[in-house]
Amino acid sequence: MTTRIGIIGCGGIAHSHLAGYQENGASITALADVNAEALGNLAAESGGAEMFDSAEALIRSGQVDAISICTPPDAHAEAALLALKKGIHVLCEKPLANTVEAAAQICEAADKSDAIFLTAFRHRILPAARKMHELVSGGAIGDVVLFRNTFCGPGQRLYDTWFAQKDISGGGTMMDTSAHSVDLFRFLCGEITEQCAAVHMHNEKIHVEDASMLLVKSESGAVGCLAASWCVAVGEAVVEVSGTDGKVVYDYTEPDCVRLKSGDKDWENVPVESSRGFAEETANFLAAIEGTVPPFCTAYDGLRAVEVIQACY
Repeated sequence: MTTRIGIIGCGGIAHSHLAGYQENGASITALADVNAEALGNLAAESGGAEMFDSAEALIRSGQVDAISICTPPDAHAEAALLALKKGIHVLCEKPLANTVEAAAQICEAADKSDAIFLTAFRHRILPAARKMHELVSGGAIGDVVLFRNTFCGPGQRLYDTWFAQKDISGGGTMMDTSAHSVDLFRFLCGEITEQCAAVHMHNEKIHVEDASMLLVKSESGAVGCLAASWCVAVGEAVVEVSGTDGKVVYDYTEPDCVRLKSGDKDWENVPVESSRGFAEETANFLAAIEGTVPPFCTAYDGLRAVEVIQACY
């Protein structure tokens, strides 16, 4: 049976979700947004999905079996809880919620529901991240010692959006960008047992950090540095894992390989498929609904990222 998909929230990230579903041949049957212009624009791309002016109206319409939640974080819980109660499968954008309390409510509801729940940490399902996990877990670099991840760039356009409104977003660069970083650390190095951070607001007109650095530690003793900024002129997106016997590096500007230095061997380029992760993310979601694979990321993974970051605040 074809899974009928609805998208709640029709802003920028919703277009990537729509493209991911379309690449996997999924049927987009319904869209919801309070912004009529955004709703109409995505409807035109969708090929004629039915339009609703609220998440509740879409969820109660009977037109969907599954939804992507692409609203700002403060609205995630309302849509997720209602959908899970009705047995509708949920793919929810990160961060899972803007507060620990709301994220915990979603996680509890997901545990009680028969519906599939997937937190959209798309970096985890990138072919490069999966290859790094394979190499690290397979002992290619020995015991993990250090993890470094930087996601930064000129993001001043975010200052005039909900991203810079703490009551909506839950925070600045840490909630926006480093939620992915926390998840990558947990995926590659293990559960986080300690965390702290230094942050700064370079733009005095906002009330959230636009530069941050988290320090985290895993159960095994691996230490990670997670950096993010919206206000640097030169962007960087890189993940490095260093171990007692080698190192593996992924630079997002070189999407077709990860670099590996293992033991006494020279550096080598390990080929991977190039991807932004949305097609793989939606493919996993659809397959999980069909029962052929587990979700690659759970509500608990989403909760842990919010817990770690809010503990730093």
